[in-house]
Amino acid sequence: MCNYTQVEFRCGHVRYTVRAWCHVYESTHIRCKPQVVAIEFRLQEPCGDCRAPAINPTWVRGIKA
Repeated sequence: MCNYTQVEFRCGHVRYTVRAWCHVYESTHIRCKPQVVAIEFRLQEPCGDCRAPAINPTWVRGIKA
């Protein structure tokens, strides 16, 4: 099983990042069941979906959501 870190953000969202791929994934690139081996709290920052963009090009302002 591949080792993952669970990351909890200020906004309440949770993300999982890979700490180490297992040998099965390295040879087949087929993901197996994740195993959370650590939990990281980033309570001072929102996740990438909730934070404001670092840059705001003019063409982005014309996109209607």
